[in-house]
Amino acid sequence: MTPTRLPPNSDSRPSGTAPARRRFLLAAAVLAGLCAASLSPAAEPAPEATPASRYRELPKRSCQALRLAASPPRIDGKLDDACWQAGAWQTDFTQREPHEGKPGSEPTFFKVLYDDRYLYVAIRAADSKLASMPRLRGKRDEFTGDIVGINFDSYHDKRTGFEFDLTSGGSKIDLILKNDGSIDSTWDPVWDGKVGAEPGAWIAEFRIPLSQLRYSSDPSQVWGLHCWRWINRLQEESDWQLLPMDSPGLVYSFGELHGVRDLPPARRIEIMPYAVSRYETTAREPGNPYRKGSETDFEGGVDAKAGLSSNLTLDLTVNPDFGQVEADPSEVNLTTYETFFTEKRPFFLEGKSIFDTGIDDTDLAFYSRRIGHAPSLSPSTDSYSKTPLNTRILSAAKITGKTAGGLSIGVLHSVTDREEARITENGVERKETVEPMTNYLVARLQQDIDKGETIVGGFATATRRNLAPATGESLARAAYTGGFDYLHYWRNRTYVFDLKAMGSRIEGSPAAIEALMRDSVHNYQRTDATHLGVSTGSGRLEGTGGRLRAGKESNGKWRCIGSVDWRSPGFDLNDLGYLKAADVIRPAVKIEYLDTEPSGRHRKLDYTLEETGQYDFAGTPLSHEVEAECVYTLMNNSAVWISGDYFAESLDTRVLRGGPALKMPAAASLYIGGQTDASKRRQLSFNAGCCRSPDGRSRIAELAPTFYARPANNLHLKVALSLIRNVQDFQYAATAATSSGASRYVMGRMDQRTLSSTLRLDLHLTPELSLTYYGSPFVSSGRFTDFKLVTAPRAGRYADRFRRLDSAITHSADDDTCRVADSNGAFTFANPDFSVREFRSNLVLRWEYKAGSTAYFVWTQNRASSVFDDDFSASSEYRRLFRAHPDNTFLFKVSYWFSL
Repeated sequence: MTPTRLPPNSDSRPSGTAPARRRFLLAAAVLAGLCAASLSPAAEPAPEATPASRYRELPKRSCQALRLAASPPRIDGKLDDACWQAGAWQTDFTQREPHEGKPGSEPTFFKVLYDDRYLYVAIRAADSKLASMPRLRGKRDEFTGDIVGINFDSYHDKRTGFEFDLTSGGSKIDLILKNDGSIDSTWDPVWDGKVGAEPGAWIAEFRIPLSQLRYSSDPSQVWGLHCWRWINRLQEESDWQLLPMDSPGLVYSFGELHGVRDLPPARRIEIMPYAVSRYETTAREPGNPYRKGSETDFEGGVDAKAGLSSNLTLDLTVNPDFGQVEADPSEVNLTTYETFFTEKRPFFLEGKSIFDTGIDDTDLAFYSRRIGHAPSLSPSTDSYSKTPLNTRILSAAKITGKTAGGLSIGVLHSVTDREEARITENGVERKETVEPMTNYLVARLQQDIDKGETIVGGFATATRRNLAPATGESLARAAYTGGFDYLHYWRNRTYVFDLKAMGSRIEGSPAAIEALMRDSVHNYQRTDATHLGVSTGSGRLEGTGGRLRAGKESNGKWRCIGSVDWRSPGFDLNDLGYLKAADVIRPAVKIEYLDTEPSGRHRKLDYTLEETGQYDFAGTPLSHEVEAECVYTLMNNSAVWISGDYFAESLDTRVLRGGPALKMPAAASLYIGGQTDASKRRQLSFNAGCCRSPDGRSRIAELAPTFYARPANNLHLKVALSLIRNVQDFQYAATAATSSGASRYVMGRMDQRTLSSTLRLDLHLTPELSLTYYGSPFVSSGRFTDFKLVTAPRAGRYADRFRRLDSAITHSADDDTCRVADSNGAFTFANPDFSVREFRSNLVLRWEYKAGSTAYFVWTQNRASSVFDDDFSASSEYRRLFRAHPDNTFLFKVSYWFSL
């Protein structure tokens, strides 16, 4: 089904500030009330006014699958095969949107057949305007134009659906659908599908190998079933089994597929070897033996998949290729938090949903980008050196699946190689270890009870490094995490109770543990934190984290959720997971009003109000934020959204990078956005907003328009632009030390300007052959003035927190440093001014010459420049960027998929 379009969220807005301790008590009271409401006896439901006013469970429709008695159909988009004449067609589709409960505007029919190896699906989409309907073609997993699809809950656990879709232009979409409406489009099974036309209708024909699904070994199968249609010009979705907009779970509301019987034991063995040839050109650097101007390499490997049973799968990979991974976006990270990047590697994407576990959407127990990451250490030299970009993965294996009793199983193990940097000093080369050989293990279990009404799970991760004496003082020897989760629904999934709790333990040398305690995640060295303190001589670091969430999540227009999450000071997930910061407690309350009934003015209306606080483990209030947001979908298929935030004055425990907590000014923001009708050949979307402190000293202004165009049915153009002006009067600049060793913390007024643009052009010559160009120049420059020495970090008045350094500071152009002549001790720090210019582009020719088998030709060009210049303008910055020498990579890759 089509994903709901929502306004983008900005992670760059300033953090909030702290109220009184009553915030924690308020959240606890709300949680208690919600839990009490959910545990109270169910009252008799009131009569329904309209189907959309409050969710009600609709009668389950059922479809009878027919076993093939004759030859299977040819998958050609034509329904002239004899097998399609048997049995009755399923029809009577109901609108989900825009007018929930009304019949679909155009009739839709489908039928399901099967044999011992395949499912066969035919969907006939009648259309009175077929002749004028554009047959849009897009890349795989792109929702574009008219679409029909079929989704199987083959586990019949009412939690996960495996979906196969075809656009009217013949493009494939496949995804995993979850109850909350989220989708995982990174799942790429091997299947066949073609579209065609007949008088008054377009046809979609599917052949889906049973090996791509997971199901029980029962002789008689009952699966969940969802068949749907999207009419683009009307922005209309219609369902065979209506999934109400207010549904407490989409997969939970599926209809049923009956008649699948006596399937033979699964024999799923899939093998996909690959070969890659790569040629790179770089700028020559005289005297540097590692920058000779060009380099060639060749690699090969293999991925394999084996069915251990009808519902358990073993995936193996040897020397997996990640050279085809799409480049990560450019950014300038001025925070203390590590940048989070999404996973794009095929091996880790397959079946990843079973390993998804964490405190929330970002603090994760398993972050697959840790496996194969860039080396942890840097060469201890200023001479010429070459360090691998990533750690080589020698092998990886995982077992995923679900038993007939509702037990989900996920086990992943991987081994990465020891990596060495090559160093040349005085003409002599040596090697230095920058990453030890490492073992990673992840195990995940979840048990469904009462068809997913209750879910109980547990998980464990382990990281073990084979440390040598040279690396034992820098890296932890081992890291372990473990925990459990409990999810329960009441009253037809109206209320939810969700608890996640986990613990971590890291072991290593005292030097490695002390370094960990001092890093930006923990900051044990803060002198003003009485509950913290660096423990020298300790060989381990331990902590706990978790979240309690409860409330009304669906059923009706009003929803309310209360939550409390925590991360103790010693909690750490970052060896195999992702954690931004420890030593925090966050209570929150969110109220939502969702109206999905179209009126004369709007098609959908969504209001949310959320209040969030933050405390450390000593009970000190740190921050307080109130956010209001509205998403307004109009009847002409356009949408607008607006959000406002208030961030009270905060106590930031991290901004001084291990120094004392610093009181930061309050701020307020307002962001607006919108998009025109997505069914048109041209579409415009935009985001704009500003954030400023009450005194106006600090402010952020942002404008981000995006233009989409369809010059032809098989050609898609996207042009995006982003302009950001970020002025911060109290921005961290440096930490310096005086001759006596005393620390000095310097803030400054930063004026940062960022300009980025993106051009993407997709030409789909056939559904299997495409040419894509992507180019993204990015420039960002920041200048610091009005330097301030922090003197009283918690002073009530802003001006009392610092002493200006105007006359005491001098700048040296020779070594680009700033020198401060201070009566309490002179000190020096590096000039914090910066410029970042990057251009990343690629041209990709992709040919799926056989189902599951692909050939690529890729040209990638990267340019980078970091020379600071006071003159910031689009023309001057782009001239400097494109004067930089380009690094070019030419790559040819071929993979071949076959099944035994």
